[in-house]
Amino acid sequence: MWKYRNADSVPEAEFFQARKGEGKRDSPVETWFAVKAAPGAQRCPSMREGQDRTGDSVVERNLRNEGFEAFMPSYRIEVRHHRQGHWIERRFPTFNGYLFVNIGPHDYRAVEAVDGVSKILRFTKQYEERPMPFEFPQETIDRLRYIAWEQEQNFLVARARRQREEEIEQEQRSRGKPVNASSRRIRRAQFTDLGGGLSSSMSSASSRSFITETLKALNNMAIRLD
Repeated sequence: MWKYRNADSVPEAEFFQARKGEGKRDSPVETWFAVKAAPGAQRCPSMREGQDRTGDSVVERNLRNEGFEAFMPSYRIEVRHHRQGHWIERRFPTFNGYLFVNIGPHDYRAVEAVDGVSKILRFTKQYEERPMPFEFPQETIDRLRYIAWEQEQNFLVARARRQREEEIEQEQRSRGKPVNASSRRIRRAQFTDLGGGLSSSMSSASSRSFITETLKALNNMAIRLD
């Protein structure tokens, strides 16, 4: 049994240790830069529940096909089809208009030539100095990976709760029993402690603050280039 009761309580140090070595290229050091995506390039395909698809956006797929590692922090939600009634999963970028690419100093032009990429975000240290691509610290990327993982756990718990509620409602109807508020409270109670320590709570305040500050930095660099 997982020793933590919810996703928010998992120490980030343990999370980073668990993913140590993931996403590594041939180089021993990850070097991440932010790119501005072309309009519509971050749109992800909607997936019907149970479909075995990656749900990658156009820009992620194109970067991967060109040999680049891309990281687009994202989150998923469920919506119900308004006519057919089945559930659809939709994926959205955390940073609308931006994603990160793990590249070396000689790959700048190659990345900007990929369909779906508008430009690499740059900054100027001093007045009239040539703008240079801004390298994001590995700590920033690891923190964003943790938040993305946290969001995914929240989605999985919410989906599991919804699926179980539908199963019990169907069982009750098949037995001729009414579905009422009392039965819903019982179903919610079944998810107080879930195996794996998953939690349906929202991201922590520190995570929301980190996302806000990172987005502000991305927007500031993009404004200077426009």
